[in-house]
Amino acid sequence: MHRALRHSRLAEHLAGLFDATDQDVLAEIEAHAEWLTLAGGETLFHRGDPGDAAYVIISGRLRILDGARAVNEAGAGETLGEMALLSGEPRSATVLAVRDSLLARLPSAAFNRLVHDHPSILRHIAGILVRRLRSATASPARMRAGMRTLAVLAVDGSAATAAFTRRLVAALEAHGATLHLDAAAVDRALGRAGSAACADGDEGSVPLVEWLNEQELRHRFVVYEAAANARWVERALRQADHVLLVAAAGAKALDRELVGRPRSAHAPRASLVVVRPAHAERPAGTARLLDACRVDAHYHVAMDSGADFARLARCLAGAGVGLVLGGGGARGFAHLGVLRALAEAGVPVDWVGGTSIGAIIAALVAQDVPHDEAAARCRRHFRELRDPTLPLVALLAGRRIRARLEDAFGEVAIEDLPLPYLCVSTNLTRAAQAVHERGPVVRAVRASISVPGILPPMRLDADLHVDGGLVNNLPIDVMVAKPEIGAVIAVDVGGEQDMAAPPGFEPELSGWQVLWNRLAKRARPPTMMSVITRSSFVASIHWARERHTAEQASLYLRIPVADLRLLAFERIDDIAARGYDATREAIGRWWAGRG
Repeated sequence: MHRALRHSRLAEHLAGLFDATDQDVLAEIEAHAEWLTLAGGETLFHRGDPGDAAYVIISGRLRILDGARAVNEAGAGETLGEMALLSGEPRSATVLAVRDSLLARLPSAAFNRLVHDHPSILRHIAGILVRRLRSATASPARMRAGMRTLAVLAVDGSAATAAFTRRLVAALEAHGATLHLDAAAVDRALGRAGSAACADGDEGSVPLVEWLNEQELRHRFVVYEAAANARWVERALRQADHVLLVAAAGAKALDRELVGRPRSAHAPRASLVVVRPAHAERPAGTARLLDACRVDAHYHVAMDSGADFARLARCLAGAGVGLVLGGGGARGFAHLGVLRALAEAGVPVDWVGGTSIGAIIAALVAQDVPHDEAAARCRRHFRELRDPTLPLVALLAGRRIRARLEDAFGEVAIEDLPLPYLCVSTNLTRAAQAVHERGPVVRAVRASISVPGILPPMRLDADLHVDGGLVNNLPIDVMVAKPEIGAVIAVDVGGEQDMAAPPGFEPELSGWQVLWNRLAKRARPPTMMSVITRSSFVASIHWARERHTAEQASLYLRIPVADLRLLAFERIDDIAARGYDATREAIGRWWAGRG
């Protein structure tokens, strides 16, 4: 049964890859294919090796390395190695197994004969390579999630993984057929007590491995509940594309043996899930757990929250929805209207990030604040932010904005926010973008909004940070690079064209004349603060235009705000209404089209 199933799955993958309708071609490929099993951590080939074969992944997961740096991953149904066969050049990267994997190997002689006899195959292979190149060009840092097997492992000494795993399995069912396996279920299926605990080389190890592979071929997801005994835990971890380390909120200590496992180049992606009981308060102290675990991402889940489990399932399936909010001064209050439109359309937000004013609104979203409450908080805390000072470092002292941020967000850390959050600042010291995903929310947001010349820079460690709009006013690329994110909604309030010169504008100005024109309500030049604010966005807008970052978004929303003053913080409700009216229909159409 297993052999027939893997041949069937190979035929299915080949038909999908080559869009082949010629059954003779498929049969010929199958006839020449050799079956290859790799254990987790085993290398398929090294950079510089001769290109002697192409491979189709039947089950498992492989990682592509450029030196020591992981650049991508490939899962079931994908191909590897065909480029070296076509070019005749050595392998350009090292590929190793993240977990136990099954591949079909097509030797070079058979490959060349197929291409000679069926030239149409070249066209399909070229299409695969072009799509791969486009994907790499659009997001060079992205490693797709593509998770098929998941191991759930309690690391806080509790035995409460069963209830958590059952709820997660139910949520994953929305994305495909999902099988929940624990040691007892495996023993029952194989009809022998202790089957799940077989060690390599034991009499029952071969039937166990074949049966587990068969389940992975039959289901979209297999969730391994890694508990009961050490051998089954090791087996589950070896089968996993993704490891979930589960700990209770407020856990005092974690199992050092479990969380201290080495994270080598072939280790599967790992995430921490901080679970709190029903109706519990917001978590705290997550930073301590993250320091102990060394994971790639973390999530907060309340055991009584179907929405939390649905969000976790989307992210694990690579189908998370990321929301990116751009900077633009007071125009950023349009984001509040977009939040209302998203809520009315039923669009979930699984990960959120932003720059400058977008960082403020995104932080409210990450606190799981409803859109109407977010608007109320903005009216309460951010309607008036000016506190002028002697302009030796900046026009504003920054005391008022710090106090308003503290009132709005308190002492919460990014790690403790219910939703994953990021914001961007510019590191002046290192002339680089800084992406903040840990630490106090207030400090990260204060760094992201510090427009040079208007607010003093923010000191973080030994570096000075200013407004993220200088380097990345709409960090679509940062969100797209998250393997968990399948769709990105980007909201741009920056405006590519802005601040046209008024009639009669001259490069030499008298401040007294400007003041008189304002009092007389005549045409007047832009204010110093608006010029500084606009200037902080220009380089970032140019960079985004050159890199075509807007094209990376699944839904790109540009709000028509050019006629609004950058510093019109008193017009929160009007600007929010502008955002709602401009995006309501587009969001509804996009979400309905996703089906």
